[in-house]
Amino acid sequence: MKSDTQLTITLKNAIGREELAAMRLFADADLDAIAGLLRACPVYTLRKDEVLIVPGIVNQRLFLVVRGRLRVHLESLETDPIQIIETGEAAGEISLIDEKPATAYVVADSAANVISIDNDTFWALVNLAPVIAHNMLIMVVERVRANNALISEGMRLREQYHRQTKVDDLTGLRNKKAFEELLRRQLMRSSMGERPMSLMLVDIDDLSQYNADFGAGASDNALVAVAQTLQDQVRPTDLVARIANGTFAVILPDTNSTNARIAAARLCAAVAEAVVVMADESILPSVTVSIGIADRTQADKAEELITAAEKALEQSKTTGPGSFSD
Repeated sequence: MKSDTQLTITLKNAIGREELAAMRLFADADLDAIAGLLRACPVYTLRKDEVLIVPGIVNQRLFLVVRGRLRVHLESLETDPIQIIETGEAAGEISLIDEKPATAYVVADSAANVISIDNDTFWALVNLAPVIAHNMLIMVVERVRANNALISEGMRLREQYHRQTKVDDLTGLRNKKAFEELLRRQLMRSSMGERPMSLMLVDIDDLSQYNADFGAGASDNALVAVAQTLQDQVRPTDLVARIANGTFAVILPDTNSTNARIAAARLCAAVAEAVVVMADESILPSVTVSIGIADRTQADKAEELITAAEKALEQSKTTGPGSFSD
């Protein structure tokens, strides 16, 4: 912020009584009682985009917008403003009270005049017109609520982004990143509890040929059909993810290799019966899948378990479409 000598003009020559009466801070206050103190307060003339408050610096002034408007930026002046402060409103009220560094930039959104009230003068005004403290409290509460709403929205957006980065856009299943994290976590839990656990890699047979035979979009619809079928067939405690173009993974907690084979047979049969529906509601032939199975006893690390399941998947591919191997 610039020095007072660079920006100051006198209140008596610049600000009228009607403009003071329009200030929320002075609502219901006796303007005659506080006029003497206000005349001593400098008024800053700001050009558009001129910075008034900088984050990280302790602000000991309250700024009242007499004409024009201000805007508030978090983090950087390059980011979109989070708030517009109109004529009659205030800036800097929270940092004035808690005497801590400001947390945002306050910038002139247009040419503006602002009254600058320092800490001592503010409390002197409160002594002369106690209603000012009431008005200030309301303004601070509104500002805190607005800030909390912004924080909540920011957290919601971050969470949404976090979810989106772990979800496969086409099928709505977990993606490879989410699968790898959950596999490591589940393997650790199963190992610590000495509980069985199995992993299945499910690959659609001849997916590229399916798309070539039935046209553009056929493979996408086949992927969706398989994803829905797998999700319908597994238990609520199991996890299904799409980890490559035509490959899915299924994590089976508390499942030994024998029960995993039973589950694999069920999945192969269910996929072979699932119809593939196109956007125009036409029906295409079903696809088949090959499945590779590995269980916790074959690996100490998630990467090793995946490798074991990949080898089993290769073996099932040699057996023929719609088969499984461990």
